Amino acid sequence: MSQSTVYYLSGLGILFVINLVAVWGLDLHFGFAGVNSFAFIVFQAVGAYITGVFSLSRANTPVTFETYILGVHWPWPLALLLGGIAGAVLAVPVGWIAVRRLRGDYQAMAMLVLALIANSLIAAETGWFNGATGLESVPQPFGNLNVSLYDYHWVFLALAAVCGIVSWWIARGIARSPLGRSMRALRESESALAALGRDPNRLRTIALVAGGFLGGLSGGLLIQYVQAWGPASWLYAETFLFFTAIIIGGRGNLLGTALGTLLVPIGIVEVTRELPQFGYPGEFADFQWVAIGALMLVFLWFRPHGLIPERRRVFRPGGDDASSGQEASARALARGSQR
Repeated sequence: MSQSTVYYLSGLGILFVINLVAVWGLDLHFGFAGVNSFAFIVFQAVGAYITGVFSLSRANTPVTFETYILGVHWPWPLALLLGGIAGAVLAVPVGWIAVRRLRGDYQAMAMLVLALIANSLIAAETGWFNGATGLESVPQPFGNLNVSLYDYHWVFLALAAVCGIVSWWIARGIARSPLGRSMRALRESESALAALGRDPNRLRTIALVAGGFLGGLSGGLLIQYVQAWGPASWLYAETFLFFTAIIIGGRGNLLGTALGTLLVPIGIVEVTRELPQFGYPGEFADFQWVAIGALMLVFLWFRPHGLIPERRRVFRPGGDDASSGQEASARALARGSQR
């Protein structure tokens, strides 16, 4: 295998982990809590911007032609952590406005409008994050290492893998906890959950905060990898891409969403890039989104639970969970025959 091929594959590995962290964050919103979070890309954008401005030095307009707030040149681990925290903090007012005060069927519309407003506002306001041009020349982690670009790819892949493991630990901890089971109950029936004395708005807010942290973390990783970020990088279509990965892989299932991330943001997008270009400039890119949308419709119609459906568990009052209702019934009958 040639060095250029290995370099390309390692780059795909980095993008896969970054997208996977984001998809797991969105799955906490949509797959577990049932929140139609069409503003999820905003959490990723905030994480990227905060990581960028905390990594950069103070703006010097005559030299760099950039204008942005902050600019304190903090160490990259702290800047990356602040990016994740920024996504979590943003989730609180978003949850209060779009989730607590609106019916479920209006949440998706409110989230989409929020994403459009945020994108337009950042693009128009040049003093915050340099307007439509965005941030560039963001320092990369381990930038002082005297290694080639080829070797640096492996260093960054290791960093992304560590962040992916942390994200998996957070998402898995929520999924396997009583909190995760309450979120699933909220997704299925809010009225039934409220009848049991649980607060649906509190559960949605927790899901938004946890998913917002993962979204901000993925944005911070992405800006540290590509060293640039702008409003054109976080259009609502990117959230649609993450939703497609969840629907194809299987919502509420970490393994399923990982498979969906491998197939959609990495597999389909990269494979279609190898096809011959056709039509006017930009037509082929539009065809990619048409293909992704058609694939989502096919799965919604023929396999709505995804390639790896969410595992259904039956819990007994005093014992371990059984993998199916039939297995639990068989055990009960066996105990009865022994008596």
